[in-house]
Amino acid sequence: MLFLLTVVVYPLFYAIALSLQYYRIGGFAGLHNFAFAFQDALLGDSLRATAIYVGLAMSVECLLGLVLAVAVQRTVKSVLGRTLAYLLFIVPMVTPPVAAGVIFRLMLIPDYGIVNVLLRDVGYRGQPILWMSSPAMAMLSVVTVDVWQWMPFVFLVLYAGLQAVPLDVVEAAEVDGAGAWARFRHIELPYLKPLLLLVLVFRFTDTLRVFDHVQVLTMGGPGASTEFLSLYLYSIAFKFSNLNYASAIALYVVIVISIVFALTSRYLTEEIA
Repeated sequence: MLFLLTVVVYPLFYAIALSLQYYRIGGFAGLHNFAFAFQDALLGDSLRATAIYVGLAMSVECLLGLVLAVAVQRTVKSVLGRTLAYLLFIVPMVTPPVAAGVIFRLMLIPDYGIVNVLLRDVGYRGQPILWMSSPAMAMLSVVTVDVWQWMPFVFLVLYAGLQAVPLDVVEAAEVDGAGAWARFRHIELPYLKPLLLLVLVFRFTDTLRVFDHVQVLTMGGPGASTEFLSLYLYSIAFKFSNLNYASAIALYVVIVISIVFALTSRYLTEEIA
């Protein structure tokens, strides 16, 4: 109980107290910091970039993870093959995000990075691609790192869910002539729906607080194209020392994530019941 009060309750109330004070001059500010968030154009830019990042990363990770989970489940039957698949998918997950950012930064160096070298080897003869030079390429680069690192999490969760599908039901469907898509649509997908929702919530909260590899790769640039909400909060709090406004934004984030978790929990409870 004391631990909970120390690491959860005290920081929360401290953040609330900070958010209700004026920047620098102190004193009670009421909801000034919360209201200012609606006038902050830079925050709007950051939210748009965050929404694009979260949407792209979650979509690719969930779709690719689902496809690979079903493919491995149906095609890899040997224990050795499945063990190797586990190991290959676990490696990115245990890589520290900072290290992942450094690895991809080295791979994406325009002159001698491995990606541009491979492109030249397969026949690309244009100018070296500057992966961090434009907003679109920078967004693609940081999303790629996220997909590389966290798509395996989606794969492992959904693959575990596929193990719960009764084998006799699948075999009966095959005997009745059900194709691969029909078996997935009517047998496997219903088992995976709660897990898919759980994965979406986890990935949503995780991508929303992404920081490390983006800081290493782009530092929020070019311009503010990859200055996601976490990086913007960092800038406000530690570069400009405006902990009051940063606390107000952080509380908005807490409220949004709490609502998402509450809705998800209610849905999952109804599904299980």
